[in-house]
Amino acid sequence: MSAVQVRGLRKSYGPLDVLRNIDLEVREGEFTVLLGPSGCGKSTLLSAIAGLDPVNAGRIEIGGVDVTDLDPSARGIAMVFQSYALYPTMTVRNNMTFGLRVKRLPKAEIDKRLTWAADMLQLTALLDRKPAQLSGGQRQRVAIGRALVQQSRVFLFDEPLSNLDAKLRAEMRVEIKRLHRELAPTVVYVTHDQIEAMTLATRIAVMRGGQIEQYATPDELYERPQTLFVAGFVGSPAMNFLPVVLRRNGGAVAAELGPVTIPLDAYAFATPPADGTQAIFGIRPEHAALSGAGVQVATETLFMEPMGADTLGWFQLGTEKLSARLAPQTARGISGPQRLALDIANASIFARDTEQRL
Repeated sequence: MSAVQVRGLRKSYGPLDVLRNIDLEVREGEFTVLLGPSGCGKSTLLSAIAGLDPVNAGRIEIGGVDVTDLDPSARGIAMVFQSYALYPTMTVRNNMTFGLRVKRLPKAEIDKRLTWAADMLQLTALLDRKPAQLSGGQRQRVAIGRALVQQSRVFLFDEPLSNLDAKLRAEMRVEIKRLHRELAPTVVYVTHDQIEAMTLATRIAVMRGGQIEQYATPDELYERPQTLFVAGFVGSPAMNFLPVVLRRNGGAVAAELGPVTIPLDAYAFATPPADGTQAIFGIRPEHAALSGAGVQVATETLFMEPMGADTLGWFQLGTEKLSARLAPQTARGISGPQRLALDIANASIFARDTEQRL
């Protein structure tokens, strides 16, 4: 077994609580991403799982074994760091096999593992080079190869792609996804890049202030965010947020935005809200269109942002701005008053005080 379980984990630096009662279960073979802004505690959580950072309270299990107080070397993990951490005077071959030689594995076994990992990562032709002779993407592949040869069932990645340019990041995402599909290890991966998280993860734990706000599949996070923070952090372009007052008329609920009223008949409330509830109405740009089914609202065109395959159109709705994702051909020449169709079934509504989904 290679599942990872974290229960009631707490970590403090003096009076500062960095992790607050974290519960996390990573199933065997799952690719879990810890996603959040700088300072949210995601790297601290990864370090705690690795055994690099002692915790104040809680329990960590790997493969059903309590490893809370074990040294990193006894946890059966392999780790890939943001900084590559390669030995500059060693060749690729020696960097990848150093840990195996320290363990005094037989030379035949070391060569076998090296050949397998180098072939998988397309590093065979680079084995006699030193890190200074490699590109950033090649160095990161060496760092991953060094972890692969350990043949651990749990891999921990700490923002491994943040030092690469956009093109290399895209290429390495494909490589990491392929490796996970072929080897099926359990992975815990830290990043602040939501695109990286959405493309790689089986499930994503969105963190804020030392706590997990939501732990779900990428689709669920995107389509049904449970908090205002998750809704704003996941998705590019960002979700539109409009401050509204919810009004009830019998069984019907509508959102008031100044003089604008948005009927919410198509929205599935968990519990019918009280009349006068202060709320945030959220809708993603792709769920606002210039034509089609949905609630029609009158807007005024502000400006267009060409983004290549899409154009982000900005419109004035009452006292607020609203963006809509448009086809470039549709967006050209648009100006003046426009009626937008809002797909209310795909909207998200949050209580303004608790920031929880209604």
